[in-house]
Formats: sequence, C-alpha cells, structure tokens
Amino acid sequence: MRKWRSGFINELWLLLYRKKMIAFFTFSIILPILLAVSLHALQPILGLVAVSQSFPIQMLGIYTAVWIPLFILTMTADLFPSEAAARTLKLAFLRPNTRFHVFCAKVAALAVGIGTLLVLLGVVTLICNIFAGATLSFTEGLGVLKAYVAAFVAMVALSAVFVFVSQFFKSVSGFMVTAIVLYVALKISPFLLSAMSTFSPASYTDWHMLWISHNVAVGKLWSTSLYLLSSCVLFFTLGYYIFDRKEV
Repeated sequence: MRKWRSGFINELWLLLYRKKMIAFFTFSIILPILLAVSLHALQPILGLVAVSQSFPIQMLGIYTAVWIPLFILTMTADLFPSEAAARTLKLAFLRPNTRFHVFCAKVAALAVGIGTLLVLLGVVTLICNIFAGATLSFTEGLGVLKAYVAAFVAMVALSAVFVFVSQFFKSVSGFMVTAIVLYVALKISPFLLSAMSTFSPASYTDWHMLWISHNVAVGKLWSTSLYLLSSCVLFFTLGYYIFDRKEV
C-alpha cells in the first residue's frame, strides 16, 4: 500500500504541473461565473432569464456532456499514450512498483481530477446562487449533492472506457482523434439503435437527472448503478490486462 501511495502522489503532482490541468481547472471556475453574470445582466431584458436554484444542475449537464469528457480524453492521453511515446513510462517501472501499482495510480489520479472538477463546479455554482439571491433549501441542496455524486460515478465509468482504449495507442494525436470519434459515435448511436442507450456508458452522462427526479423507480436507479460499477470493473480489468502485456 505504501508503494502504491507514493506512486499515486507522484501521478497527482505530475498532473498538477501540467499546464493543461491548470487551464481546465481555471476555465471550470470562470465559465459558471461568466454565465451567471451574463444571465443576471440579461434578466431585465429577457425577463425569464435568470440564475435560479437549478443553476448547479444546469451547469452540471453542460459539463458532463462536453467539458469533463474532454478533460478525461486529454488527461488519459497524457497519462498513457504520451508517456509511451516519450518513453518515460519505463521510469515508473524503475521504482519498486508493479505494473498494477502504476496502472492503479494513474487511474486513481484521473478519478481525483474528475472529482476535483465536480467539486469546483459545485462550489462555484452555489456561490453564484447565493450572490444572485437564489439560495437552496436543505432538500434542494441534498438533491444537488446526489446529482454531483451520481455524475462522478458516470464520469469515472466513462473514463474507464477511454483508459482501456488508450492502451492500443502510442500516439497522442491518434488516440485523441479516435477517442473523440468514438465518443461522438456512442452519443449518436442510441438514436440509430435504441439498445445502445442501455449498454453504452456514454449514454449516462446525464444520469444525474434520474437521481433528482421523483418519478424514477428505485429499482431503475440501482440497476443502472450496478451497470456503471460493473462497466468500471470490466474496462479497468481489460485496460490493465493490455497494459500489463504491452512493450514500453
């Protein structure tokens, strides 16, 4: 455990020193503020446009559909194909760590990055609500918390898919192009084949909406939860299987 923890901390520091990571975090803080200020300024003109109690959920829908998947693709490219192309992945194996320790440390660092983005988004949107005079009740706040936790699970499941895909590439550009095309295809596929809406992890980017709805059966929530967790385990296992056997 001590060996894994040192590798995990090292991966976190490597991500923190990347300018891309700082840019993602900075933009994640600025965008909700800009939108809140714009909506507040447009309220006298358009009348119905304003920052409401649902602002944290509205922003979450935007982030889970576009911004966080882009973050996942960029960070996954840096954690796996980029290091394979630069031949720096070998340095991780020089330490007394197994490949399993290295792989788990990278995946855990990516999950922490996703969680940090969600925490920043939640805090900033709640602050925007307070300044706009649209404070949340305890029940509404609990609903927002449930939605953000559900979004974290869905985003981690999606990241497991792209971590698995990244194992087939040693080129960052090749992985990014393939991953973007794959993500778009997975988002479009439910419109062409209805079964894909159930079996594609990319179909659950708005899964958090089910947790704040009062018309969704508890059984459906648990079944989709088990599916996403099993997807995490499946793609994590497949990704590690390839990672453990490929040349670096």
